[in-house]
Amino acid sequence: MENDEAVKSDETRMFLQEGFHSYAPALVAVSEFRRLISLKLQGVLDESATRLSDLGLGIDSGLKLKRLQLDDVDLSLNAGSVELEKILNARFYTNYHVTWHTDGPKEKQVRVGVFVWTDKREKRNSLFKALQKEQKLLKKARLSQDQNGLSRLALYCDSDLFPRIDEPFRALVEEWIELLAGIGGIQPFLP
Repeated sequence: MENDEAVKSDETRMFLQEGFHSYAPALVAVSEFRRLISLKLQGVLDESATRLSDLGLGIDSGLKLKRLQLDDVDLSLNAGSVELEKILNARFYTNYHVTWHTDGPKEKQVRVGVFVWTDKREKRNSLFKALQKEQKLLKKARLSQDQNGLSRLALYCDSDLFPRIDEPFRALVEEWIELLAGIGGIQPFLP
């Protein structure tokens, strides 16, 4: 037992010493990674800004990178995300994101998506029902509704494509625009 504690103590000491030197560069690397991914997502959204705005989802201002939670109390984190959100007010927001999960089959490790949220459950349900009626327009993406009524459009992509994540995200945004155009835009579902 005493030997285990000595090894653990030596390992802990080495870990902390290395962490002392690598903490700041690691945070810089994580920040730069998130910045580059968010630039790719933002670029696609900028390309579609006029069409999104015409449908009631303008991205011209207020689109922000969602804060990252760095702590992993279980030391088991094998997933992550980069999310851009636009909070119109406390009653409505949109979220554009890429998420990854390194466990499981390769074709399910990376997902791009978009969702909208409104504070009124009946508006969330009405929006989902309207989108469902138009889902025949979808070629690659999948429409779903979570237990809170949130409407989500998502597309899985090969993890080898991660450096070119803007390509599947562009396909997703195109299908999102088609769905919204099919229901006449988001305005009727706003609070």
